[in-house]
Parts: sequence; structure tokens; C-alpha cells
Amino acid sequence: MVHYCRMIDIPIIFWLFIFLGGMASGFIDSIAGGGGLISLPVLLAVGFPPHLAIGTNKLQSVFGSGMAALRYTGKKLVVWQKIWPGVLTSLFASVLGAWTLTRIEAAALEMALPFILLALWCYVAFKKNLGNQRGQARMRDGLFYPAAGSLFGFYDGFLGPGTGSFWTISQVSLIGMDLKQATAASKPPNFASNIGSLIFFLIAGKAVLAAGLTMAAGQLIGSWLGSYLVIQHQPRFIRPFFLAVVAAIVIKLMGENFGLF
Repeated sequence: MVHYCRMIDIPIIFWLFIFLGGMASGFIDSIAGGGGLISLPVLLAVGFPPHLAIGTNKLQSVFGSGMAALRYTGKKLVVWQKIWPGVLTSLFASVLGAWTLTRIEAAALEMALPFILLALWCYVAFKKNLGNQRGQARMRDGLFYPAAGSLFGFYDGFLGPGTGSFWTISQVSLIGMDLKQATAASKPPNFASNIGSLIFFLIAGKAVLAAGLTMAAGQLIGSWLGSYLVIQHQPRFIRPFFLAVVAAIVIKLMGENFGLF
């Protein structure tokens, strides 16, 4: 069952820490993805065991990705006729990913992930004009979105770090979107995969409702601020945020998996 009350002894001062962590996470995630790089360590730092931290993190991230999706949709940056297959497949694939996580060992993927993200970082860093303006599509929407939704949705339920980054760069590279369009279009399927995996974690009793909602309040504020900046600025504004976030994820994963830092 869901932990409706505080099941872990968290000092009162840490509730503010949780709120501010959610705000920072929502801000970063709405611009470049990777908000979990902040929110999950915050939950672990205040004493949550990993199984509750993961579920509680999904609970709060639903609010941030939902806010960003609504903001971008309201500003006509999301073309639902194109992306809805990716949203639908993300929802169902994330449930399968979360279920699979409870059945098999994820260590191999965790070891490979920083190298995959490092390759993604290099690709973006060395293609100076990537996403500054619309490019040429290399894959049809009708093929890309069901395939990407299945792959990234499963991954988000199974592991999660960098899901928004994968969505953004794949849409820039394969669909020809600029970075602003791709950032906006990544939020609805990311929201769907958060919902799907959250449903699984709630049923499994791996979420602390009070902490998740406290962090979610911060997420809503941070996500609104971050999406506002994306809406107001040109696509090139997103690039340094994206590179910084992906680099931080790579460094964090390298340190955790290989003890390098």
C-alpha cells in the first residue's frame, strides 16, 4: 500500500530541503530533462531507502512534467496529431519497464548508460548548430513515435535518467525539429511514462505520499519558470542547459558505477 503518512523520520528542516529540491528539479527538467539528477539524490539524502526514493521521485515528477506539457501545449508548441502515438506507447511501455525492474538485474544497463549518454553529449557538443533551426526529417512520424514511445517509455519505467534528453535529441536528429520544438514535444510522452511507472509503484507500495506531494509543490513552481524561459527564448538558449545537464548525469553515473569520483 502507499505510504500516506511519514514512514521515515525526517527532521522538520528537511521538508524545506525537499521542496527546494523539487523546485530545482522542475526547473532543469522543463528545459533540458534530467531533473531526476537533483530530486532523487535529495530524497536519498534525507533518509529514504532506494525503493521508496524511486517511487516517491516518480510521484513528484508527474507534476513537473505535467505542468511543462500543459504550458507548452497552451503556447501551441506541441503538435498532438504527430506525437500522440508516442504518448500512448510511452504510457504502457513504462508499466512494463517498471515491472521488469522488479524481476531482473539492471546492473548491466546501469554500467552502459553513462557511455551512451557521453556519446549523446559529444554528438550535441560537436554539432554546433544542432537544433538551432528546423532540419530535414530522416524518419516518418508514424514510425518514429510508436518506436520511440516503446523504447523510451520502457527505459523510463525501468531506469529513467536521461529520458527527456533521449526524447529531445532523437526528435531533433530524426524528425527535424529545432531544440525548442523538441523540448516541448518531449514533455507529453515523458509525462505519460511517469504516470505509467507511478501507477506500478503506487500499487507496489513504493511511494511516500506526504514527501512526494511536498516535492511536487516545488516541481510545479520550477517547471513553470523553466518552461517560461524556453517559450520566451530562441532554441539556442536550450543548448548550454542540455549539455550541462547531460554532463552532470554522466559524471554522477560514472562516480556511482565505477567509483571514479
